[in-house]
Amino acid sequence: MVTMMSQRGRSRPSESVRERPLGSGTPRRVLLITYDFPPSLEMGAHACAQIARYLPLFGWEPVVLTVRDRYATNSDPSGRPLDFPVPVIRTRLIPHPLTIWAGAQSVLRTRGTAGPFAEDTRAGMSRPRRWALSLLKTPDAHTGWIIPATLAGYGAVRRMGVRALFSSGPCWSNHLVGLVLERLTRLPWIAHFRDPWTAIPQWKPVSALSLRAEAAMERAVLRRATRVVCVTDRHAHLLRQTHPDLPPERIVTIANGFDEAEWSGLADGRGTPPGTTGGRFVITYAGSLYQHRSPLPLLRALRLLADRGEVDPTRVRVDLVGWCDVAEGRSVQGMARDLGFDGAVVLTGPLSRPETLRRLVASDLLLLLAEAQPFQIPGKTYEYLRAGRPILALTSEGALADLLGKTGGAWVAHPTDEQGIAAAIRETYRAWVAEHPLAGADPAVVKAFDRRVLAERLSRLLDHAADPRSTGIVVD
Repeated sequence: MVTMMSQRGRSRPSESVRERPLGSGTPRRVLLITYDFPPSLEMGAHACAQIARYLPLFGWEPVVLTVRDRYATNSDPSGRPLDFPVPVIRTRLIPHPLTIWAGAQSVLRTRGTAGPFAEDTRAGMSRPRRWALSLLKTPDAHTGWIIPATLAGYGAVRRMGVRALFSSGPCWSNHLVGLVLERLTRLPWIAHFRDPWTAIPQWKPVSALSLRAEAAMERAVLRRATRVVCVTDRHAHLLRQTHPDLPPERIVTIANGFDEAEWSGLADGRGTPPGTTGGRFVITYAGSLYQHRSPLPLLRALRLLADRGEVDPTRVRVDLVGWCDVAEGRSVQGMARDLGFDGAVVLTGPLSRPETLRRLVASDLLLLLAEAQPFQIPGKTYEYLRAGRPILALTSEGALADLLGKTGGAWVAHPTDEQGIAAAIRETYRAWVAEHPLAGADPAVVKAFDRRVLAERLSRLLDHAADPRSTGIVVD
């Protein structure tokens, strides 16, 4: 079944943001612990950079603790520096046993391969090899950062007057750094979960021992953190259910969002006229194809419409922005060729942030792939919403469907629902041909996901963590 998310009756005013005048009092420092930070292009890097940009408006000065540039995952090819001032402490890594393996895998990061998100090939893996790899990747492949980060973080706390800790995961090694620093410093600590940790399938080799170890790590983080921030209500509810011994108010929800500053100079999608994409109906997916993400359901629906004469395949283009050469072990270009769309599918590879956002705005339909993720919302969703273009989400019931039901301007269909996917494409395509493009998400709802608004909510949480006598801690 496909569901069109209507905007009717969904509008609500955005939250007011009460900035503290710059210079009013001494800013309190918070150590922001994250392996991924620009120049990394990972969604976690952008989320943490956006938090660091806006927290100073509300009396908290971040000190970022991250890795040196040469260790950055999926580094920005443009080499653009940060466009806002923030103290950044970059550390080395202790060589990990998988470093040599990772070096060999870096060959896959060239075009024509699966890129850095390629799934582990687990079929036929011997039990000893699976057991060894599962332990080497517990909780992830970045454990070589834990000791250098802990030493540098402890030094920063002593030298810079840090008053709170904030770790954001994944990667989960960030939370282990936060856990050790909390033990050493006794500072209030906020653990930020951008995804569930142990509640979802692990896309890496696992063993009974590794699963028990990670469950124990997660429990330790949840018990020691002053506050646990989830990005969806469904995940927060799950943690309260699975950890009934914890005070329920410890676990709160602050959604992910978009940085309005990044959209300066870009046209709003709702006002972009048809034809700006070279006379083609453009469907864009921005991200990487890993886990269960594949464009095949979309291509099959397009084939169905083309066979019925409802879509002219020569007027359709599918842009895949990111590491999208391979999906579920198959060549994406091979999929397109088999279905008669050779030349219609464009693999751009990773692009700079400004270029990616520009392409979102210039598109006619934005594709989201989020199957088997009931507790998560892909970070790119908020950029799609801000772009103001219609969205087609291939997902099951869950947090993403909940969100799109509030914003409107979207279709939700299960990846196996070929007829439903085709119906969404047909409606959008017909509106494009008629030069009356469909509206995207409700702007009044989308404004609530501005990072400035979200940073103000996080600052209130930090206020209370640093001084429990402060007021206004309700952020849900």
